[in-house]
Amino acid sequence: DDFPPLNRVGIFSVSSEYSPLSLPNHFRRTFRMFTDALSGCFRRQQQTKKFRDYADEYMKMKEDEKSYDMKRSTRLKVIEYFGDKKVDEITRLDVKRYLNTLMIKETSKRLYLSTIKGVLDVALDDEMVKTNVTVGIQFKRTEKIEVKPFSNEEVQIIIESAEGALKNYLGIAFYTGMRSGEILGLMHQDITEDTISIKRSVSKGKVTTPKTHGSIRTIPMFERVRPFIEDQIKRSKSLYLFDYEGHFISDISVFRKRKWHKLLKDLDIEYRKIYYTRHSFITAMLNSNQYKLLTVAKIVGHSSIETLMSNYAGFIKDDHLKINIEMDIFCESFVKVPKMMKI
Repeated sequence: DDFPPLNRVGIFSVSSEYSPLSLPNHFRRTFRMFTDALSGCFRRQQQTKKFRDYADEYMKMKEDEKSYDMKRSTRLKVIEYFGDKKVDEITRLDVKRYLNTLMIKETSKRLYLSTIKGVLDVALDDEMVKTNVTVGIQFKRTEKIEVKPFSNEEVQIIIESAEGALKNYLGIAFYTGMRSGEILGLMHQDITEDTISIKRSVSKGKVTTPKTHGSIRTIPMFERVRPFIEDQIKRSKSLYLFDYEGHFISDISVFRKRKWHKLLKDLDIEYRKIYYTRHSFITAMLNSNQYKLLTVAKIVGHSSIETLMSNYAGFIKDDHLKINIEMDIFCESFVKVPKMMKI
């Protein structure tokens, strides 16, 4: 026969007559590739790690994130579910099924998916999986939550009705557009006669840098905000502008839970998150027609005009038909163009 006999030990007979070494060179190379692939497969089966092994490494990589504590509980839920599964046995369907069991909004599921993806990325780097099965998984598009800023009248009555530190906080928030953590992170040294420097943020008891690199900024001291700053400086008993018993206020929930809800309820104003003070400032600035888009973006700490427009374009009043049509835009002094005689 042309083929070597099979035996119970291997594919080829172990006799010298039919050993792999007796095969032609190209058959010998094919044989070696086949056996190497087999041994590699067996080795990977023995060494395949569990999801939990890579999850531990993933969590360590995320420890320096500002939002680490906030996201930690969600990540632990993911690890608890997939923990004992071997990473090379987790399928795309497994991930989708898990996400479907979560009785939360589609947008909230993104953190769960990003955690699974992150852990499997670590496994991919370790060459324990060939692909990341989460790539390409998408959620249904959900309607954007409508941003409803406070009206000018509501802003005035809210500030007038608030008292003490809350009044000063709201005055600063409405007239600077600063994020809540940025206001709580203000120190006396950040305030000059004409400017406010935003260098840190406070949330959940931690002092960190602001949200993004562009959030570290210096903004002008609007005259309308000055009285609230000056009054709060007198009240402060620490290095921080807003404090409680000599320590910085650990989180905006101190104002939000105790006083903000009650204030709006007493004034019969529709409840909105205290963060809407920022939305109200931005929309008011845009509708004033006094400031360039880039100026507003810089003041509120947005990295680009695109970020500003994607969130607030719908609130800009449509005044394009009311512009001065008699101006020559290509003349430095914007000279009036004489009207052409009608024929």
